[in-house]
Amino acid sequence: MDLEELAFKAAASETRRQDAVLHYDALLGRTDIRLFAEGLQQELRDRSVLFGERLVCPFLRPCFITREQFDLLDRAVQGVVGAMLALVPTILASEELKVFLGLTEGERRLLEIDPGYPEISVSSRLDSFLSGGTCRFVEYNAECPAGIGYGDVMMETFLETSVMRRFAKDHPLHAPFCSERLLQALLESYRRWGGQEEPVLAVIDYDGLPTRHEFRILQRFFQSRGLRTLVADPRKLEYRGGFLRHEGQPIHLVYRRLLTNEYLERDQECRPVFQAYRDRRVCLVNSFRSKLLHKKAIFALLTDPGYRHFLSTSQQQAVKAHVPWTRRVQDCHTTGPDDKPVRLLDYIRRNRQDMVLKPNDLYGGEGIRVGWERTDQEWDADLQQALRGDILVQQRVGIVRESYPVWDGRGVTREEYTVDMDPFVFAGRAEGMMTRLASSSLCNVTAGGGVVPCFILD
Repeated sequence: MDLEELAFKAAASETRRQDAVLHYDALLGRTDIRLFAEGLQQELRDRSVLFGERLVCPFLRPCFITREQFDLLDRAVQGVVGAMLALVPTILASEELKVFLGLTEGERRLLEIDPGYPEISVSSRLDSFLSGGTCRFVEYNAECPAGIGYGDVMMETFLETSVMRRFAKDHPLHAPFCSERLLQALLESYRRWGGQEEPVLAVIDYDGLPTRHEFRILQRFFQSRGLRTLVADPRKLEYRGGFLRHEGQPIHLVYRRLLTNEYLERDQECRPVFQAYRDRRVCLVNSFRSKLLHKKAIFALLTDPGYRHFLSTSQQQAVKAHVPWTRRVQDCHTTGPDDKPVRLLDYIRRNRQDMVLKPNDLYGGEGIRVGWERTDQEWDADLQQALRGDILVQQRVGIVRESYPVWDGRGVTREEYTVDMDPFVFAGRAEGMMTRLASSSLCNVTAGGGVVPCFILD
């Protein structure tokens, strides 16, 4: 089935999805809402679905998408991720492109180390907006994507509620759990790296982070599957006797949740991790090479006509359908979204209402400037600042807004939220989704947004 037909089927299924949402809300309206909400939220707290001490999911309804919409999402992922991977050999061979992507000296030094397995990004996540038969990707988290542990626990918790049990009788659904797939991917990478014995796995990131609860969720899951698992601060590891160690315990496999730039800020304190990785004494997943695709400037290469010849016809079609026009902010001539020549700064100024400025390598919504929320004067100042930094401009995509019920401790409120559909990617395929909700245009848990589990309606 071609992309156009998939999009048509996904759009046609939207009515079924909306009917399912109305049915769920009707069931919710016929239940003891206080008992339901307080029970759900307490269960989520007990299962550590927390960002710091804040409940990740205050919402009373999950997200639903149809099987047809998931099929479109999966095909889009295959095409766009495949296109990025097609550019990797050219990027690795070109100092100019490494500079264009904004790779620092430290990052390029880490890129030179062979991780011992071929995948650039074993576990990744695309940030997208899915509406009917339209899917648009705006960022790619190829380094250390969060949310798999949270999502699986939320799905389990919702499935156990009386409302979901009644709902599922009339609406057959699939829960796309991803923790098992993550574990499989980690172990596959370890075997390709050359690991023979049963590994000890360490989830590494700095102590005290608000996402520490998810590390424990994943630790419990991995251990339930028989894998000895530690959660460790990389500053507390040592490299001794040919092993990376935590409190004397040898570590064979690392699930890296520590971002490269955060590692480089404290590289001397984290030096044992680098030494073991360099000497091929530990398998690091994702490897530091994932930074190649994590830089948001990869979207500027994807949408540049000068690089289309590296892509297959299907990859070019996927990029055209699912990736918004993106450029690095420079005083230069380039091509616009219609491939016609433009002077970039003039084009960005004239089209403020359709443009977003975003840093090449920050997260949590930091530094993003939304053109349609700025005045002309503010936008000019934003552009001047962007010229002095590592900033991208991206064409506006249609965002999705939907009403969700929320329990605030006293009663149910309803508000419209921006819905950000973020598929988890393994081996170039979508395996499940994290769905973020936010009152503003920016959907990010770090910036104050929330998350709901997402089920596929069969």
